[in-house]
Amino acid sequence: MDACPLSGIRYAVNATLHDNEASFAFDEKCKEQGITVIHAVNLGKAAFLAVEKPKGYPFSEVVKKGSDDFRCSLGKYISQYGMFWQMPVPWIDEAIRHYSEESFPQLGIGAYIAAGYCANILANLAEGKEVKYFPKFYLSPLLEEI
Repeated sequence: MDACPLSGIRYAVNATLHDNEASFAFDEKCKEQGITVIHAVNLGKAAFLAVEKPKGYPFSEVVKKGSDDFRCSLGKYISQYGMFWQMPVPWIDEAIRHYSEESFPQLGIGAYIAAGYCANILANLAEGKEVKYFPKFYLSPLLEEI
């Protein structure tokens, strides 16, 4: 029997579109192997990152089966999280209204922001520094106040 291709890996990055079961199947396989997964999501002019522990709260809970587009579901999660902690995120509410009929744009700037955060989070994990674990997250918009 072949060895698991994930054997020996401590951290993985899930930068897929999160729009199908394959994306979350990858997460499940990582959980089984004890691998921490960083979810990097391009929100157009912003980036969202969540670090999922193998035995932690599952990132897949953001998506309600049979509901909105993944990014709209994620936007609603961000909005509700901000409201709960009394830190509203008005621009995400506007984006949800604007993109509820279509998907969030995939702009290069969101990808660059996500890549920079991803590199920083990976370095912090490798150095044993503290990071936020999901359900906490990183959110970095371009020229918007949080």
